[in-house]
Amino acid sequence: MMKKFLPLLLLLLSDLTLADTFEEIHRQKENIVRELEDIDDESKATLSQIVHSGFNLKAYKENYFLPIGYRYDSEYIDNGTHKAEDVETEFQLSIRYDFASDWLGFGEIYSFGFTQRSFWQVYVSSAFFRESNYQPELFISIPAYRFLGEKSFLKGFKLAFIHQSNGRGGEYERSWNRASLSTYLQYRHLVTELEVWYRFHDKNDYNPDLIDYIGYGQLQFILPYKQHLFRLKLRSNISRRKSAVEFSYSYPLPVINNRDIFLYFKTFNGYGESLIDYNHNVNKVSIGLSISR
Repeated sequence: MMKKFLPLLLLLLSDLTLADTFEEIHRQKENIVRELEDIDDESKATLSQIVHSGFNLKAYKENYFLPIGYRYDSEYIDNGTHKAEDVETEFQLSIRYDFASDWLGFGEIYSFGFTQRSFWQVYVSSAFFRESNYQPELFISIPAYRFLGEKSFLKGFKLAFIHQSNGRGGEYERSWNRASLSTYLQYRHLVTELEVWYRFHDKNDYNPDLIDYIGYGQLQFILPYKQHLFRLKLRSNISRRKSAVEFSYSYPLPVINNRDIFLYFKTFNGYGESLIDYNHNVNKVSIGLSISR
């Protein structure tokens, strides 16, 4: 059971399943290299690396493009550029590179991840980027079945060291560094991720009260039902009465291959949607497409 369910219950840790379409593209590229004449095998291997761009990159978190995001009953902070309107475009790019595994004999995977989330005011005349957040991280994924067996509801852990910033300077710079520990649990179809973090003290602290608004961790529920996928993320600093709720829904579209392109719907209510707005309450609903989930 564990072997069948592992790719689902570690959604944030596991590789994407490649669609038949991309497997066929891979075969066609290999045929092009194989048919080259008057070239030695080692040179063919070098050309194969170029043709395939074989960096072993995989999707990490959701990769999406939301052309319409509507903010209601809230305001964006002045970000030092132009006045932000209620409707904007949001996109996220998230990739990972697995560079080693099983050094300690636990079945662990060592990875580097990078996530960029951007908020683009494409519907105003200047079409400026209101905010972009960049998050490189180094993390270790550890399955639990080697310790607890395949029938345990505790399925895995992830230890991460994370930097997040908006790449700006002066009064509009926002950044922080943290260590994070995630625990993954599964009961029937429901996968639960409990993540807690510790913020490191920075020499130059551009947002000293960040934890007051985003708290010390988050709880995520992931529920697949047939081809539907529901996610609910909850975050709160109870003592400060600051919280955030993010809900997303995705469903495959009958385009090319129904495992590759998804309808993606997302709502956000609370603090910390972006670093520039971490201390401002934002209510927003967005819709678009995703290519991973």
